[in-house]
Formats: sequence, structure tokens, C-alpha cells
Amino acid sequence: MLERLGLGKQTNLFRAGLRGWLYRHDWQLAGLLAVATIAAAAFALWPRPDPAPATGAPAVISADDVEAAQERTVIVYVSGAVRNPGLYTLAASLRVADAIVAAGGLTQAADRDCLPNLAAHLKDSMQIGVPLTGHCARAKKGKLDINLATREQLLLVPGMDAALADAIIKYRQDFGGFAALTELKSAMGLDATTYKQLSKTLTVP
Repeated sequence: MLERLGLGKQTNLFRAGLRGWLYRHDWQLAGLLAVATIAAAAFALWPRPDPAPATGAPAVISADDVEAAQERTVIVYVSGAVRNPGLYTLAASLRVADAIVAAGGLTQAADRDCLPNLAAHLKDSMQIGVPLTGHCARAKKGKLDINLATREQLLLVPGMDAALADAIIKYRQDFGGFAALTELKSAMGLDATTYKQLSKTLTVP
């Protein structure tokens, strides 16, 4: 029968049917609309986690970090009878023996009986001199290496007493040895008169 009706009549019938359907189900549509409105509001108000921080941001390095990094390395100068004399940047935890190895090791011309204290801890701006055979500072000047002398040898030094000898040995154990003889004054508090007397016999090659 619908095929016999014109297009206009079909449209009118469709609209009338749609209005009737909406009239019969208006409460259901209102409920759906209310549910949709509540869902949209809940989605908009639902708390969301903060966005993840952007990766690749430059790290902030504090002054303490820079100072700590500088303290972990020292620059030392290795000279004399080594294969590659020069400046070396090494870990502060290393010792004189490690610096000599970094410089290529001893040459055949090195005086192995006149080496610096190989067990001494490295210090920044420290100079490590390895003498050639026949050029030992101790033999030439007749002085005693304060870093190698035994307690008995120290007690034979003019101006030395048992307390000072023990203090020197303890200083060597605590700090890895003397980088310069002047540390007797600057670090150990020795008076100028006693230091002058000891410096005639003691030395740091």
C-alpha cells in the first residue's frame, strides 16, 4: 500500500509515526539524557594525575657536587727516570706507585734504592721525582728521607725526640707521607727553631 502513496504522503506518515514513538518513550529519552549529562560532568570533574615530567631536562648540578668531583681527582707531575714524564690526572685514592705506573714505569736508569715513598697517597699539585742512578738526593746531600726513615733512624736526627718521631710516623700512616718537609710546620705545628735544625738532616726528595 505504501508503494501507491506519493513521496509526500510517505514522509508525512514517517514523521507522524516518529512523533508517536517519541511521545510514548519520552520518559525513557529523558532518563538517557540525564544519565549522559551526569556521565559528562563526572568525566570533566574526575581528578587526573599530573602529567609526567618532561624527560631530557638538564640536571641541576650543585656546587657541592662540583667540589666533590674535583676532590676525587688530583693532578700530579711525574718526572725523572720514568718512561713518560709529565702531568697526570689521577684518582685521589691512588698512591705514588700508581702515578709511576701511569707514567710508563721506571727506566733502566732509575735508582731503585732512592725511590720516593711508593705507598704515599697522591695529593694535588704533587711532584714525584724518580732519580737517576748516581743522582740520589739523599746520597748527595747526606739527608734522610722523612717518608722512609725508621723510628730508630729518626731518633738519631739532631733535635728529634721520641714523641716527635712517633708523631712523624703517625702522620705518615694517616696521610700517606709528607709531600714537603714544610708540613712539619704547617701541618704538625713544629716551631721554626726545631724545624730549622731538623731540615739540616731530613728531606723529602
